[in-house]
Amino acid sequence: MAKASVSGAALSVVGGYVERRSLIAAEDAAALARRSAPAVFIVDEFLNVLYHHEDPRERRADCRMPAGGTSLPPLVERTVVGLLRRTLGEAPPGGVLSAAPNTSIVVRVVTLSGNGAPAYAIIVERLRLRRHLTVIAQRFKLSAREREVLDLLAKGAKNSEIAKRLSIAESTAIFHVKRLLIKTGSRNRTELVSKIVAGS
Repeated sequence: MAKASVSGAALSVVGGYVERRSLIAAEDAAALARRSAPAVFIVDEFLNVLYHHEDPRERRADCRMPAGGTSLPPLVERTVVGLLRRTLGEAPPGGVLSAAPNTSIVVRVVTLSGNGAPAYAIIVERLRLRRHLTVIAQRFKLSAREREVLDLLAKGAKNSEIAKRLSIAESTAIFHVKRLLIKTGSRNRTELVSKIVAGS
């Protein structure tokens, strides 16, 4: 009888381990699903989209293709046109041009070589701010709460959104933003976010 109860306890431990591993695997899969993949567009010389794969989590209208359209998203198209005009049709060394039209994305233009007419691959990636946030937090000795506020600021959150996300009063959110500006020597939010993106 004692032997049976030991076996039952052992099975319970093993079952708990398997259940925990399954839970961890599910969390890992969910994290991978949340991670944004770069959007890719293949365009001809007139910037007509021949193929595209967009980031399914992209919510900004100026970064998404118009429904049923064959043109690039507006912000991406403006950025690509500016990059191509800057080079006057000559491919740069390595054939890659890049620009960050705002603080959250970078657009890369790769000249595709082949026998046909000119074509380009356009890659739109979200900037990875986590490493920069860590550097900024260590450099300016930010508290854990200030780091959370900084993370939300970098994503473009307003004071009311910061308060809601962190379950604090809006006046407290404003206080934390002011402390961040003072600690980092920034004149305004734009300067603060640009320091985060630059990692300086």
